[in-house]
Amino acid sequence: MALEVKRKRVEVDLILDQEKAERISQLGEQLARAEASHVTEGANAAARRIAKQIDELREEVSGQIVHLTLEALPLSQWRQVLEANTTTTKDGRPVQRLEDITADALRLMIRKSVPETPVEDIAAIIPELSDGQLSPVWYAIQNLNARMIDPKDYLGQASRIIRGSSGN
Repeated sequence: MALEVKRKRVEVDLILDQEKAERISQLGEQLARAEASHVTEGANAAARRIAKQIDELREEVSGQIVHLTLEALPLSQWRQVLEANTTTTKDGRPVQRLEDITADALRLMIRKSVPETPVEDIAAIIPELSDGQLSPVWYAIQNLNARMIDPKDYLGQASRIIRGSSGN
């Protein structure tokens, strides 16, 4: 039987309008705070108002969004991307350029883009993006490739909980 690895996928929007991307990001942070606050009539109204502003901005930039479907890389490829974009300072500290890692990772990770856009075109604009535009893409890449998990620990914990609650 041939084994097949199924890699996780995620969808992320690359907003090309810097000002609006950063405004959406700021509103997103405000929305998270509003939702985390005590659930009162006022807090819910504030969250609804902020969500509406985000929705309106998203509509304004709808023609300036590239919707990306990214797939996690095998560990060996992720390691190669990191190694290729890591330099060492004179005092021996490793330095990584986020934009270069992002561009190289996207070349390998993009499975689909809407509107259909050549991968090289997407990778080429990465150095031109602001932090607010790059952050959602970077976090998606990082979450797909850099999370260290050991499912065995969770499976063992789940078994202990089930056995403990069943009286065994």
